[in-house]
Amino acid sequence: MDFDLIRPDEICSKAIVIDGLPGCGKTMLSALIGTLDRVEIMKYSYEIESLCFLNHFNKLNQKTTASMIQYQLDLILYNQMMGRETNFRFKDLSSVFRSVHALKYIKRLFGPGDELVPELIEKEKPIIHLVTHCLSAYAKPLLDNFKGEMLLINFHRNPLYMIKQNMWNMENLLNSKRDFCLYYKWNGKRLPNFFYGQEERMLKANSKEKVIFFLEWSRKNALKNDLSSFSKNYYELSFESFVKDPYFHLEKITTRLKTQVTKQTSKILKREKIPRKILSHGRDLPIYRRVNWKKTNAKNNDEETNTLYNWVVSDISRDAKSSIDWLLDDYNEILKRLSL
Repeated sequence: MDFDLIRPDEICSKAIVIDGLPGCGKTMLSALIGTLDRVEIMKYSYEIESLCFLNHFNKLNQKTTASMIQYQLDLILYNQMMGRETNFRFKDLSSVFRSVHALKYIKRLFGPGDELVPELIEKEKPIIHLVTHCLSAYAKPLLDNFKGEMLLINFHRNPLYMIKQNMWNMENLLNSKRDFCLYYKWNGKRLPNFFYGQEERMLKANSKEKVIFFLEWSRKNALKNDLSSFSKNYYELSFESFVKDPYFHLEKITTRLKTQVTKQTSKILKREKIPRKILSHGRDLPIYRRVNWKKTNAKNNDEETNTLYNWVVSDISRDAKSSIDWLLDDYNEILKRLSL
């Protein structure tokens, strides 16, 4: 049977999505976005990432992808508004206990639910708040078809600062049962999606080289999917510019979302050590240390990036060095474009 999937009536009409590569600082940005008026607690959305990815590789058509995205957004908001599927693990960065509105989410556990939820959503007008990985390269079904108001933030960062965390991912998550990125079959092997089209070199690469090739593959896919035409619903910024001057970007974001900063926003800026002079001098958390973050003794950002670059190129192939140099040139172009 040939039929189009539709929702009876959408309940999610406003959303903010913070996207970026692993290690770019999304959770730091998300902590601040979560202080804005009516913005919900952050939630990772692997479902929407996967839907957009499958559409990009022609495994789902555009209409089905759009319908399933709306379905997921509605379901996430419906469940959040009555305390279902909300993270109460104390140590997680996405936990209720990391939110400035923890009491609100605890109260929801004892509040009205089910048939009263759509009415509650209509009254409170919450803004759903998602965090995604690498979605900007495949986000057209999301931006093309969402009927409400949406802001997708593409958060860029110097690739040198993302190497260590992604090395930990390659060494500890790759091919494990805890890895929920999409895999595919190639010559009898199960490979993660970012091996696609570069299987031979990825299989030969060490963990640092795998990271560099992953970052390059992700960025080149993003360049093929220009989102600038979605200017109303799309906002790019760099980690550097945000931690140096957060107020400029917060004003842009709140204007787009028709919301406002709260008393908690300045509190979280202080907690996150923003503004900051040295880029890596953020919060010292066990979860950051676990993925190889260290506070450097660098006197300035140039010294810090030079030290990182020398470490990155110290034991990699000529091919990988060419890739990291391309990534750095591309990042400088991003900074030039975003400074206009």
